[in-house]
Formats: sequence, C-alpha cells, structure tokens
Amino acid sequence: MIHPHFLVIPYPILGHMNPLLQFSQVLVNHGCKITFLITEFNQTRMKNEIEHLGTQIKFVALPDGLDPEDDRTDQPKVILSLRNTLPPKLHNLIQDINASDGHHSNITCLLISKNMGWALEFGHKLGIKGALMWPASATSFASFHSIPTLIHHRIIDPQTGLPTRKQEIQLLPNSPMMDTENLPWCSLGKNFFLHMLEDTESLKFGEWWLCNTTCELEPGALGKWPRFLPIGPLMMSDTTKSSFWREDTTCLDWLDQQPPQSVVYVSFGSLAIVEANQFKELALGLDLLNKPFLWVVRPSNDSNKDNNAYPDGFIGSKGKIIGWGPQKKILNHPAIACFITHCGWNSIIEGWSGIRQG
Repeated sequence: MIHPHFLVIPYPILGHMNPLLQFSQVLVNHGCKITFLITEFNQTRMKNEIEHLGTQIKFVALPDGLDPEDDRTDQPKVILSLRNTLPPKLHNLIQDINASDGHHSNITCLLISKNMGWALEFGHKLGIKGALMWPASATSFASFHSIPTLIHHRIIDPQTGLPTRKQEIQLLPNSPMMDTENLPWCSLGKNFFLHMLEDTESLKFGEWWLCNTTCELEPGALGKWPRFLPIGPLMMSDTTKSSFWREDTTCLDWLDQQPPQSVVYVSFGSLAIVEANQFKELALGLDLLNKPFLWVVRPSNDSNKDNNAYPDGFIGSKGKIIGWGPQKKILNHPAIACFITHCGWNSIIEGWSGIRQG
C-alpha cells in the first residue's frame, strides 16, 4: 500500500515550525509519511530536541544560504536567502526521495508555511500538489490576501504598500472597519512588503489553505475562500513531544509552590524582539508588582546583540526566569493568574485552550 508522502517546508522560525510539526504528527496518525525540512543552522541548534521527537517523522537539513553569525531575525534577509538558495537543493532532495524505495515513497504533496509561497509554484511545475499552512489567524490571512485588490483600487502604493490616502476600509463582511494606516505591513518596510505581494500571488498554486483555527472562531474569514480549511486547534497531548526548543520543566515544580491564581506569566514567543529599553522597563515593572512571576527570556539569535541586560535595581526575588517552557502546561496550571503576551496566534490559541477560568 502506498501512503501519501508530505514534504513539509516551514519558514525556519519556531512559530511556523511547531504548528507544522503538530499537524505532521496528526498526519502520521492517519497513515501518512512525513519528511520535514529544517535548515542546517536550526539542525545544529536543535539537535538534541530533534533526536527526542521520535522516528515517525524524518528530518532532513538543507542550508539557508546565510553565514552562522548572520542575524536570522532580519526576515527580509532570511526570506531572500531561502528563495535564492533552496530551489535547486530542494529539486535534488525530491529526486533522491522519489528514486528511493522503488518509487513507493514519492512526494505527493508539499506542505509549506507563510513566507515560503515560492515552493508552491516550484512544486506545481514538478506536478506535485501543494498546501499552505497559515500560522496566524484566518482573519490576518484576509489582510495579506487583499494586497492585490488594494493595489488595484489604488488604496495602497504598489511599491511600498503604504496607503495613498488616509481612509477606513472593510476587509471582510461583518468585520470592523480598519484605518489604512494600520495595515500590518505598513511598519515592515518596502522589501518585506514586496515579498508579501509575491508570496500572496504564489498562493494560487496551493490546492488547500489550512489554518490553526475553527469555524466558530472565524466564520467570516473561513467562509470567503472555499479552499480555506480550519484544522485547529492543534493541541498535542501532554505525552507528545511537539516543540523544537528545549523546555525548562523546572518551572512546573516552581508553579506548584505558588498560591492559586497568583502568578504573572510573561512570554513574547519565538520571534518578537524586545528592545533593550523595553526589556529594562518590563523587568522593573515586574519587580514593582510585588507578585510572583514566571518570565520567558529567550536567548538572542544574534550574538552581536544583547537586549536582555537586566537593569540596576532589578531584584526578581519573587520570580523565576527561564529560556523556554512548556507553555500549554504552564497556562493550564492553577497558579497562573495573568498571561502577558505579544499576541502571536499560537499563544492566543494556547491561551484560550489553557488558561483556567476562576
């Protein structure tokens, strides 16, 4: 029996990789084969965690085209490098996979995340079906998918994405009006906007658009496009390993020692950058609360930058600081009273699913 074989190609940040890993585990449970592409840089950083993810998913590594010391939080730089580096290597990888095992393991579908739209067109030319896994909300997809329409109606500039004039628009029926100055790409720069425009136009090559959401949460956005399918919430069981970063589980023992609904939990996800002054103010603010706090301070991706310098006078005696944690278990812990978050979609879903109501 020939099983469907997915080649999973996430944009190489945790907020994209983890949802695709979770969905890959769902596909494995339904009899599919999974080959999961990671960058060589991430393979080195996450080697131990990948080894503990089990053998049901096969991981393969390709270079991202950047030097080890390059800043991988510079998204336009990373996106351009991936687009220039991966296609020929991806072509060779697919050829090797398809030639193995007597052609019984041929790749049948490419499963990609946002920022990797070029791979859908690449697969289309090879006769391979493609699916997009949108890592944010379905409603946010509506804003990005509207870019060509907004250009056509001269609402935004086709080269910069900036509004041609101040006005309010409605992206979806029954959705709130939005000021054009608040469109999500307005603060990201020209290069990133042009990438988003190209990425959006590539989505037509995807036969399915998937999102970690539900019809009950976002009926308007999901109802606009027939190929847009809700597959959420993607929440793995407590026994399933579904993260590429090492989780500090000592925080759970610490939480056990705190009174119910007393702890302020602070985490800004895997990509959000907290500037040095913001970090210092946050540290002092947590001290001033005089409440127990659990704070995720992510190690920097750039060895040349250190925004996480604790200010003079910071005591932190009531808190615990970790590099990364098992967020689902943290949010479901009875000691948690408040979640301070960057409002990334994964954190919102986990917050809705995890935080206990008092």
